Amino acid sequence: MKRPLEEQWFISDTHFGHGNIIKYSRQEFETLDQMNMTLVNNWNSVVKPNDLVWHLGDFAWTVKAAKEIKPLLNGTIRLVAGNHDDITKLAQTGMFQRIYMWRQFREHGFTATHVPMRQEQIRHGDKNLHGHVHGVLDGLESFHRDVSCESIGHTPINFTEIAKWAVEKSTD
Repeated sequence: MKRPLEEQWFISDTHFGHGNIIKYSRQEFETLDQMNMTLVNNWNSVVKPNDLVWHLGDFAWTVKAAKEIKPLLNGTIRLVAGNHDDITKLAQTGMFQRIYMWRQFREHGFTATHVPMRQEQIRHGDKNLHGHVHGVLDGLESFHRDVSCESIGHTPINFTEIAKWAVEKSTD
């Protein structure tokens, strides 16, 4: 049975347990614990226990940090692997329902990845939902949508909003 869009969420680049991310792109946080708990609280403020979260990579800085944080989060998580995710070790933990390299949402006209794609790389649809850029949108085009924590207020974004974006004016 397919879950309704209202019960599905997107987020990327939570980087749980990554202290240096604060100086790179999250200066609003003073400590790693403050950042981690804000992300957990924001996540749980919108994601219900039976919801599905599509995490577009860089979940945690280490597998140890991932194991510590995952039990605190509502929902089932499907991971689109990011450049900092140790895919083999994370897969062995069983904490993610599935792990993908990318995920096509043909019925909605977009492909979800960690790193932004070039237009010619998109096989089904014409939009790319991604993370990796941490809110730095320079060089991105109208077919891109960043769901890095920094771009979405450190709170997962509902699939209904993504579906609306995906059907907006197609790119040339």
